[in-house]
Amino acid sequence: VGPSAPEEGWQVYSSAQDSEGRCVCTVVAPQQTVCSRDARTKQLRQLLEKVQNMSQSIEVLDQRTQRDLQFVEKMEVQLKGLENKFKQVEDGHETNIARQYKSIKAKMEELRPLIPVLEAYKADALLVRQFKEEAANVTELLGTLQEQLGGLDYQDLHSRVMSLEDRLKACMQRLGE
Repeated sequence: VGPSAPEEGWQVYSSAQDSEGRCVCTVVAPQQTVCSRDARTKQLRQLLEKVQNMSQSIEVLDQRTQRDLQFVEKMEVQLKGLENKFKQVEDGHETNIARQYKSIKAKMEELRPLIPVLEAYKADALLVRQFKEEAANVTELLGTLQEQLGGLDYQDLHSRVMSLEDRLKACMQRLGE
């Protein structure tokens, strides 16, 4: 009897002897009929699963980034409002206004370090969107390849998936995951 390992999809269903003493076996074979491509199909399926796992991580990261970006954008609006008040105070020279000017200037100095953080969050949100699009493209390509069992070279696909995974890990580490 040929291969019977369950992970390959082959299973011996039953065996018996016919009237002439020959062994007769009933075998459940995998659905795909091209045996030489079974390993390739398994590799593609594993790559597809890996990309789907990365897509889920990217989705979680995207949700967190979008939430943080909303907070950052609110802070940006507040910063711009403070800058406008600061400019108005600079125009006046009365004593009361000078006191307000100093108070607002102190608040402005406290908030100034947030400006690079705002820019970093914007860049990170863009990077997450790019990861999301790239993962969707790779998933679609792997799905098409899984249907056709042809097209691109497995090594090329594997290196693209590994590159995407490495870049995602670096991004998640940078964002404090």
